[in-house]
Amino acid sequence: MRFLSTPAWAIATLCLLLGGGAADAEPVFVDVEGGRLAYETCGNGPRTIVLLHDGILHSAAWDDAWPILCERYRVIRYDRRGYGASPASATPYNPARDLEQLLAATHTASATFVGSSAGGGLAVDFALLHPEAVEGLVLVGPWVAGFKPSIGFTARNLKLLALFKAGNIEQAAKDPYILTKGAEAERERVVAWLRAHPGNVTAGAKERFIILAKPRLGEIKAPTLILVGDTDIRDVRDQAAEIESLIPGARREVVPAVGHFLYLEKPGAFTNRVADFLQALPREPD
Repeated sequence: MRFLSTPAWAIATLCLLLGGGAADAEPVFVDVEGGRLAYETCGNGPRTIVLLHDGILHSAAWDDAWPILCERYRVIRYDRRGYGASPASATPYNPARDLEQLLAATHTASATFVGSSAGGGLAVDFALLHPEAVEGLVLVGPWVAGFKPSIGFTARNLKLLALFKAGNIEQAAKDPYILTKGAEAERERVVAWLRAHPGNVTAGAKERFIILAKPRLGEIKAPTLILVGDTDIRDVRDQAAEIESLIPGARREVVPAVGHFLYLEKPGAFTNRVADFLQALPREPD
């Protein structure tokens, strides 16, 4: 299944008619135990997609993919605690439990979960806790609990964190694995988002995943697609390959000429892959 090349204004108009859109929708809030989450919904298709952002950007990172997906599906996106519009948590919390409460509030019994990086780890965590609620998984440059980072990967992350904390966001955003060299417009958007929401940088420190997922990946029965950019850092590419080998029936695609935020650089290629995956799922939800 491929999305047609529709002008952006037409997509935005259609998304509004279907029940919301990224252009002018204001997030609403749901109370969760010990906190609040800002979320948005759009579309009214037969399948539901839940978008789970990475560990640095908030749900605005899906802006380009959002209206395209809303043409065909019901879509939910939200900011985890301390990201974007969601208030920060004063104490450690489990994001999978927050996700449970968000799904209950939005009357979502089951969905396909699309998670980027740490959001992919959350999707896996949730799938192990609630296999009955997961129709499919799309893991984008995933980072899953139980995988050990290399020394080089750790050093690079510490350098980026120091740059972020020092307010040198432009320099941090030049990291060659986040976006490819020519993605300057996308890089400017990343900088703008982080300047508007500086709490994003440290919000993930409060998250606690209750499952050591790696040794349990063989328990996942949901159809799984793994997407990884071919210029992403080697740790992520290697982990994507290992996850493919550990989840029964999982399929990995290496997307050419993109980095970690492949849905920012090539939203059309990303949404087409998601649509093809959803079309191949065994049945329509009840």
